[in-house]
Amino acid sequence: MKLFKLLQQKSKYFYLFLIILGLSNTLWSASLLVLINNKITNTPLPFVEQYDWVVYLGLIVTSFIITRYFQSYMIRLTYGLGQELSVALFDKLRFSNYEQFLKLGKDKIRTVITDVSVVQKFPQVFIEIFNSMLMILIGVVYLFFISPLLAIVVIGVLALMVVVYTVRNEAIIKIVSSARDLDNHYQQSVNDFLLGFREIKLSKAKSDTIFHQHLSENRDQLRIKTVNYRIKYMNNELFGSYAFYLLIGMVLFALPFMLNLSSDVKSNFIITILYLLTPIAIVVSMIKEFAVMEVSLGRIEQLNEAIKVDQAIDIRHGEDLPINDTFESLSFENVTYEYSDQGQTSTFKLPPLNIEITSGECLFITGGNGSGKSTFINLLTGMYMPKSGSILLNGYPVTANHYPFYRNQLAAIYADCYFFERNYEKFQLNASNAFLIELIEKMRLSHIVSFNAETGALVTISSVLSS
Repeated sequence: MKLFKLLQQKSKYFYLFLIILGLSNTLWSASLLVLINNKITNTPLPFVEQYDWVVYLGLIVTSFIITRYFQSYMIRLTYGLGQELSVALFDKLRFSNYEQFLKLGKDKIRTVITDVSVVQKFPQVFIEIFNSMLMILIGVVYLFFISPLLAIVVIGVLALMVVVYTVRNEAIIKIVSSARDLDNHYQQSVNDFLLGFREIKLSKAKSDTIFHQHLSENRDQLRIKTVNYRIKYMNNELFGSYAFYLLIGMVLFALPFMLNLSSDVKSNFIITILYLLTPIAIVVSMIKEFAVMEVSLGRIEQLNEAIKVDQAIDIRHGEDLPINDTFESLSFENVTYEYSDQGQTSTFKLPPLNIEITSGECLFITGGNGSGKSTFINLLTGMYMPKSGSILLNGYPVTANHYPFYRNQLAAIYADCYFFERNYEKFQLNASNAFLIELIEKMRLSHIVSFNAETGALVTISSVLSS
């Protein structure tokens, strides 16, 4: 399982702790089973005939301490892994190129972030299924001591269950994965609905389409898929439970006629089978949790593989251009850019651009729809890197290593700019900043902009209305 590899990479003692937990729970499960059977059949334990209750109590305390420690260790390990996955995702995203970010889409990124929280449920699920599988193993081994032939029958039933679960679980994983795709599309529709609310209010056709054909229909499809795979899981659980009831019936009614079974063997066998019912039910019920986690982890890995950082340079390793603090000129020399689809087929190519912008100039970029204005602005502000040609700042060529520095020299207000509610750059955004107040008054924004003393950020009318 992929998650085990990640946990082992995060902690080299993972498998050691797993072995210790396995040994302690094996001793606990085996001793508990023997104690119960011996107590019911009035068979005293050797050496501790009068103190079997002390043994029982000691096993409980020991198992509790070891299990509690391991669960605490697993919770810290898994939540630490979840934090690393989410932080690493954002760290990788901030160094990806802008065009690739647009292709990935915000909605897919949001759903993958929720996948991280799904993976963090692993400790509870793993501990339950691990303990249950140990109890099943001990129970089967104990059945061989009671009656090897009956034990073979039980193993046959378990093997049949494993085959059925494996086959059905593959189909269930596919359904769960397609449900995750529906969730990606749903998040995109929700994003369109919330961010384009004004446009939706202006168009009844758009309002009806986004609601009926995207939001509502998406939830209907998700409901159908969810009901489908949950019914499949339920069928697995019922099959497991009733297969064991049939096995008990065979021991009670059929096998005594076929084999010469003593009453002690039969009662011990029935007690052991009943003892195994609970751990088997737990294993079956947890299979769906593992399936969901596998899908979530796969989505996280897919997104990580999709994010390429070859065109983005880490700010910590970028290089500064040897320029002074005064802007002199910005030049494009035969700069081109090209968009391509998933098949790497060119969909739009910007012809070579040659332009020089000097200090103090005010330029207007005009052109029809699709002429390349936005592409030019993204090249100018460093969101895109040229496919060919050169950009020069104060006469110095801007190479890939210089892009973090280059972008940091620019300020841009895009048509779809985002107004941050927090002061991430730690500017002095308060009334004591005389230069800021002067700019606000010059732009005639005094009646629109105010200050938030708690967050140290600006507040606008639109942000007040949204809150």
